[in-house]
Amino acid sequence: MTIDRNTLNYRKSTTAVIVNKENKILLTQKREYYDNEWDFPGGGVEENETDEQTILRELYEELGTNKFIIIKKSSRIDKYEWPNEVVERKLLEKGKTWRGQQRSQFLVKYLGDSSSINIQQDELKKAIWVNIKESFKYLVFPNQLKHTKELFKEFELL
Repeated sequence: MTIDRNTLNYRKSTTAVIVNKENKILLTQKREYYDNEWDFPGGGVEENETDEQTILRELYEELGTNKFIIIKKSSRIDKYEWPNEVVERKLLEKGKTWRGQQRSQFLVKYLGDSSSINIQQDELKKAIWVNIKESFKYLVFPNQLKHTKELFKEFELL
């Protein structure tokens, strides 16, 4: 299958750096990820939905709680390309695809305790709370570590 990436748009999405009372952040592992791949929770923007509405909806759907408060929206957009096999798989599965994602990024405070997190099993494999600097060893996607460090500086986490 040959797809001309130049004819495809980026999927509009959101992501959240969630900080709890112990100043740890939450990382999640999607079902399709390998065991060493982690990211921040979030998801796609639906029609007529703001980025703020999207991130709160996605956090509730993925993590089973609404104990979140948005602290800040980043001025940066995280934009990246999907590998060809992902683009082709999404086209076969959904009949449409994108070339990658452009994500609005948020700093979010989690007001609950660890037991309130109830991950959506059909979308996520795992969720873990880690110290900010410890999180760096989990960020293995291309440019993910570099972009995350820049984001953490903007959010004054580093």
